[in-house]
Amino acid sequence: MEFTIARDELMQGLYLTQGIVERRTTIPILANVLLESADEGIAIAATDQEVGVRRRCEAKVKKKGSLTTGARKLYEIVRECPDGPIVIRSLDNNWIEIGSGKSRFKIVGLDPKEFPAMPRAAAERDDRHAVSVPSETLREMIQRTLFAVSSDETRLNLSGIYFERPQKGSLRVVATDGHRLSMITRPVEGGSVGNGVIIPRKGVVEVSKVIETGDDPVEIALQGGVAHASRGGVELSMRLVEGEFPDYNQVIPQKSTRRMTVGVEPLLAALRRVSVVSSERTRGVKLQMGDGKLEVSSINPDIGEATDELAVEYDGEPLGIGFNAKYIIDLLGVLPAATQVEVGFNDEVSPGVIRCEGDADYVYVVMPMRL
Repeated sequence: MEFTIARDELMQGLYLTQGIVERRTTIPILANVLLESADEGIAIAATDQEVGVRRRCEAKVKKKGSLTTGARKLYEIVRECPDGPIVIRSLDNNWIEIGSGKSRFKIVGLDPKEFPAMPRAAAERDDRHAVSVPSETLREMIQRTLFAVSSDETRLNLSGIYFERPQKGSLRVVATDGHRLSMITRPVEGGSVGNGVIIPRKGVVEVSKVIETGDDPVEIALQGGVAHASRGGVELSMRLVEGEFPDYNQVIPQKSTRRMTVGVEPLLAALRRVSVVSSERTRGVKLQMGDGKLEVSSINPDIGEATDELAVEYDGEPLGIGFNAKYIIDLLGVLPAATQVEVGFNDEVSPGVIRCEGDADYVYVVMPMRL
């Protein structure tokens, strides 16, 4: 195989493989990237057998074929090459030669026949199990839920983001780790995602990379336990997480007897300041509300204490309630700084419910903690 490709085009293709290839794996080929000739250029692919990516790139192919080599090392080499065309060709015994200007590299590869087959979306999409989501919409939905996915490897059903169609013309995305829950609903086109599916965190992260730039819609299709996401010349395949997602409707309080309205920017700043002295394990802070003000405080016997006070709109009897500051900071960090949020409470042991003013289709629930 031999081809010539623009450095930036090759960089973009290799960038999408870096989060997928395994740094430490007992199967050497999974640390490699596959380059093969395709229509009007080449295709770059990588997989860990759970998540896979394939991107078509424009290139001048002199000799058709395929090759595979270390994904990270190839990316590092191309990143250091000067702007201009790069020539890559396969040598004997699976070695690879890379040429850029006067620079030459020879790196070891593996037999491309060892590269595992990746699931591919059917040529004809079944619209009953597919949706089309504008990139900006999907970007917002991922940003507002990904941080709430559980990192506990023993709770597989919480290790991804739940996608479902609550009604025709809308898509709902939910994530929870058992301590907080984030749910967002937005209008979309297309058919259905069945009774709801769980897409793994790693797959969602890779989808977010694909939609970093541009506004072209993302097509998401389900086929036999695999979700396929495609946009432009990029195709992602992700094996769905097995298990049943919790009934999130039971977690969201139907009403709140106390409500506080406060700006995102001042609340975020106060929580960051006060949480500096909080315990690194619990990150506990106390919110004391009443008389048009909010007092944020934290006491740590090993370090000291801190308090901050904000003017807020508060409706209800005075209330003091404890939270893990990180859970609220994570949310506020993805909201526009000028936004106002309404925080609903019932008592010191019930969940807090946070909503953005003017956005009834986004809700965040956070469990309190005893301080």
